Amino acid sequence: MVSRDVIVFVMILSAVAIAIYGVFAAKIVQTDQFAGIAAVIIIVLAILPKIYTFKQYERAVVLRFGSYNRTVGPGLSLIFPAFEKFDVVDMRTQTIDTKPQDAQTKDDVKIKLDVVSFFRITNPKKALLEVKDLHGAILKLLQGEIRLIVGKLDLDEVIEETEQVNETLFAKLKEVEEDWGFVVLRVELESVELPPSLVEARTKAREAKEYKEKVEIEASARQISLEILDKAASKMSDKTMSYLYLDAIKKISDGKSNKIIFPLELTRLATTIAEGLTKNKDDQGKKYGEILEGLKNAYNDQQKEQMDKTEKKD
Repeated sequence: MVSRDVIVFVMILSAVAIAIYGVFAAKIVQTDQFAGIAAVIIIVLAILPKIYTFKQYERAVVLRFGSYNRTVGPGLSLIFPAFEKFDVVDMRTQTIDTKPQDAQTKDDVKIKLDVVSFFRITNPKKALLEVKDLHGAILKLLQGEIRLIVGKLDLDEVIEETEQVNETLFAKLKEVEEDWGFVVLRVELESVELPPSLVEARTKAREAKEYKEKVEIEASARQISLEILDKAASKMSDKTMSYLYLDAIKKISDGKSNKIIFPLELTRLATTIAEGLTKNKDDQGKKYGEILEGLKNAYNDQQKEQMDKTEKKD
């Protein structure tokens, strides 16, 4: 098409130049005829085509006397400005952002959704002549479809099934892409905006769920440890348990605390263990016997001190 336009343009220029040269060469121009010839030349020059350059991603839809004539580009193209008009169409991938769109879910929750679509024009003629504003038409179609889809879903379904929303919007655009001269590449649900009060409530519910799971895990771990300890203790002799118990008491007494309160059950146990250990003649038995004797004395002193305080109050 470009070569043909160039050839036609060159032929017209050549014809005009030859005609003018012939007139002046034959000296047939009279003074009263010069104005008429000049007017003809001006008219011819006015209707001559202009050369336009279109980029690789541009196409020009040319209308002649208001009717579609041809699509030109990329590169050089001849267009007659006197009776031809053209509009440039961008063939690159384009995006449409719906911005936060108000919608109401099936369970009457008002939310906002932001959807982005990617498309590319494949038929400049249809994209320009079949729809007045392609971008505006796609935007309106998406906005209406968003409200329709969300109205059929609960809030949890909208949040969890975003892929289903994307596929439904994609299919809706596929229905009109052939008539409107474009191809849809992708549709993405970018964000779902919830009311502030609902966001706070869902956050608290999530935190409560996480705390419950944490407590259940800790309780399960504690139960397992107790079962293991009980199983191990059931296999120990009384003598072994006594030594372990005394060793624990010794570690407590070695600490920084200057007062240790012993329950009655502990003193009874200490008496029983002490009686058993006195029979043990080795140094370790004597050592723990002394510890238990000290525990008994400490408990007796504590009881006496408590009784004295009670009598003073009375």
